[in-house]
Amino acid sequence: MRLLYFFIGSGLGAVTRYLIDRYFRLNFAFPWGILIVNTFGSFLLGLIIGSNSDLAFAGFGFCGALTTWSAFALDLDKARRAGNGFQLFTNIAANFILGVGGLLLARSISG
Repeated sequence: MRLLYFFIGSGLGAVTRYLIDRYFRLNFAFPWGILIVNTFGSFLLGLIIGSNSDLAFAGFGFCGALTTWSAFALDLDKARRAGNGFQLFTNIAANFILGVGGLLLARSISG
């Protein structure tokens, strides 16, 4: 049953990531959508990481599909190819600081 919850959560996470990223890519030059989903997904994962319930497995699937390393890497390569060092390093710093910070904040909240 946990695999089914994980599967459902993964599907919802992937669609959510696509919709959020699509909206922000149409309206902004900086890849805000990926930063948002990576930060929120890390925070949410921090809230559920200690749980071993069936619902947590849906959350693990959702967070895994919501967050993305591959789109982040593509955004970095795009900034590098465009010669936009500021965006490249800002994106790296923001994703790591906010992602890890979100996880640590959630862990402190959830005990």
